[in-house]
Amino acid sequence: MKKLFTIIFASLMLMACQTKEDKVQDFVKMYNNSSSMMINQMIRSTKASSTNADQVNIDVNTNYQSSDLESELVSKSLPELIAQAIKSEKSGKELFESGVKFNLKVYSADSKLIIDKMIDKNNVNQSVDFKSIAEGDKPNSNELNQILEAFNKNLPMVDQTTGTKIMSIKADENNNLIYTNEVPDSYIPMLNAEGADKLMKDEMIKTPQIQQIFKQTAVLGVNNLKYVYTDSKGKVIKEIVITESDLK
Repeated sequence: MKKLFTIIFASLMLMACQTKEDKVQDFVKMYNNSSSMMINQMIRSTKASSTNADQVNIDVNTNYQSSDLESELVSKSLPELIAQAIKSEKSGKELFESGVKFNLKVYSADSKLIIDKMIDKNNVNQSVDFKSIAEGDKPNSNELNQILEAFNKNLPMVDQTTGTKIMSIKADENNNLIYTNEVPDSYIPMLNAEGADKLMKDEMIKTPQIQQIFKQTAVLGVNNLKYVYTDSKGKVIKEIVITESDLK
């Protein structure tokens, strides 16, 4: 028993003797060892580094072109999402609380710097428990909306080619994603035309973006996608619901 207590005491002393720089280097090592798990259709690669005990540098290379509307929305939302993910980890939370800053740089597929943002404990929001989600727990609609808030902060956003505004992305009580879009008045007759529902849905299903949304949000427990189209006064013109079974 005495030997057991000696081992436990020695282990506690070892942890207590870790300097701030040690903790930063441990985090960098942990981040880089798990970076392959973050790679998907959106993120091509990511790497952490540090040259001092007060800052961690994180580079994220995405698959988006710098001129894409989707690239702009996702890239602007990445800093908060990554900050929440870091804060979900015990070591990351400790670094935030000890004053460590995270310098996040996001690059497009054509190597253009899209976002260069410093994140610290003063500008990171209440964290969603990404760790439990990674372990298989599905977030409820409130938690899902907390995640989506990172996107909604950057809305509305205008598609310059069509004039359509993405107004919001929300989750309802059944974890369906609802995309609300404001369309120019000139599009309203086309949306109201006979057969427009089926034609729009058939075309949307064919796009790789829809398949990617279902694939990427499966871990979040997202069920269906609902696209709501309104006029400039908020009146609903058309609603299109897409289920995963529609893709088969």
